[in-house]
Amino acid sequence: MRILAAFDSFKSAIDQVQVVDAVSRGLMNGYGEGVDVDRCPLADGGEGSSLLLKQQGGVEQPLRVADAYGQARQAHWVLWRNIALVESAQGSPYLPPHQRPLADPKGTTSRGTGQLIAAALDDSRVEEVWVGLGGTGSIDGGIGLLDALGYQFFDGKERRLPATIDAWRHVRRVKAALLSKPVVGLADVLVPLLGENGAMARFGPQKGLASQDIKNVEDSLAAFAHVVAPGAAVIPGAGAAGGMGFALHAAGARLESGAAWWAGWSDLDKRVAKADFVVTGEGRLDEQSLLGKVVSAVLESAQRHDKRVAVLAGQIPQDLEPFYRRGMWIALPIGSGAATLAEALAATEMRLEATAATLGRMLKAVSER
Repeated sequence: MRILAAFDSFKSAIDQVQVVDAVSRGLMNGYGEGVDVDRCPLADGGEGSSLLLKQQGGVEQPLRVADAYGQARQAHWVLWRNIALVESAQGSPYLPPHQRPLADPKGTTSRGTGQLIAAALDDSRVEEVWVGLGGTGSIDGGIGLLDALGYQFFDGKERRLPATIDAWRHVRRVKAALLSKPVVGLADVLVPLLGENGAMARFGPQKGLASQDIKNVEDSLAAFAHVVAPGAAVIPGAGAAGGMGFALHAAGARLESGAAWWAGWSDLDKRVAKADFVVTGEGRLDEQSLLGKVVSAVLESAQRHDKRVAVLAGQIPQDLEPFYRRGMWIALPIGSGAATLAEALAATEMRLEATAATLGRMLKAVSER
């Protein structure tokens, strides 16, 4: 039996290479002789995307930038052949609440990501820039990113405005700066900038925005977006990375689904076609999983080729019907017993391997009927 193991990382626990290796070991231990596992690490545009290029010879290019709270941090972009990959999570990383230096999320910035993009664009070896959009701590609609790329913002009296969230509603004119090379934004979720599925409503609370502030903040963001790029707020992926997707599109970049992009880069469709069975998963299975994440891309490919798919996840929702409709055969939780979050994260690799072994035994039993 040929089994395709196609996974992104399990966030805050292990990267996608470690995931597919653990799943592969488990499947082989559980199934025994006669199984061939095709290891296929993937990404969705969020943090860890650069690992795929580094596996193929990509080299980190270090740069000191501002993080999501304006503090200096050491970051990098990756050079692979004539391609630069910038992870927005490198420039403007998400931080858990206890690590955030500011109480007010309206003080966050995407400037660090813009600094990485600017450095990549200035490098003579680079002909195209890919920007992974996801895993960030900023909700500034990309205004900091645009500022780092040379944009300027003015109020109704032609006074230069700072590139901050507080300046959104005062922007009346923008002096744009053209991108010097092709740029592709790889969104981890295909959501718009505004609305109930937009950047503020969906991701603001994760980054500390109080629910009672969402409407006022979004009204300001809508005013800013109307001046910068009218109509662009509704584009799928515009809301990714706290609105950086919108900003990149406004600057002339092309937006794509990160999961679909890396699936194509990894020849996922051909590998699914050759497999007898497919296994995928992520740390937490939820509604976002079907909004352009790796699980969604794998299920879509498997449906095209009429392949059964098992999903392994740290957390599984009670209602799995949306996943069954997308072609999932079974979902298996990797957790067992009570544990703190820290304990669960530390045990991720071991639990993945054990659950994959259980799946291997199930598949062996089915194949012998």
